[in-house]
Amino acid sequence: MVYSINVGNSTLGAIGFIETDGTIGTIGSANIVDWGFDLFDNGVNFTLTGPSNSGLLVQGSDLSATASGLFFNFSGSGLALFQNPGIGSGINFICFVGNATCGGGGNRISITTSTIGDGIPQSGLQQISVATGGAIPEPASWAMLIAGFGLVGAVARRRATAAVAA
Repeated sequence: MVYSINVGNSTLGAIGFIETDGTIGTIGSANIVDWGFDLFDNGVNFTLTGPSNSGLLVQGSDLSATASGLFFNFSGSGLALFQNPGIGSGINFICFVGNATCGGGGNRISITTSTIGDGIPQSGLQQISVATGGAIPEPASWAMLIAGFGLVGAVARRRATAAVAA
């Protein structure tokens, strides 16, 4: 499942995607298969491109997925960190963090293209991305689709029976 990311304000932000293995519920590092972010921090830009130029660390159970989006619980104690050239380098990252510390503070989305993470304050459970495709239809949608096929079949059969009788 691919989720698009667009977070930030006029001076600090990230646009990109996170691709998962399709797991619904709590997401860990093993469930994230690819990512890409264009980071901008006060006029300086940097691009994180999946495992080819950056590392990933998910701690705790605060990152979760649904068919429609990714969510992060900023009241929890976990984090989701995407960083170049690897975890612990202290530069070029986007970090979703609860009560832990990432880039200088907690309860925020930290983004940087330098060594100090600027933050966008957050609280509680927040949707951080939207699914861009591959969502599984709801059971009610499946039921409506099957009922529609059944109705079309019944009408076709009735017409065929009426044509034979005439």
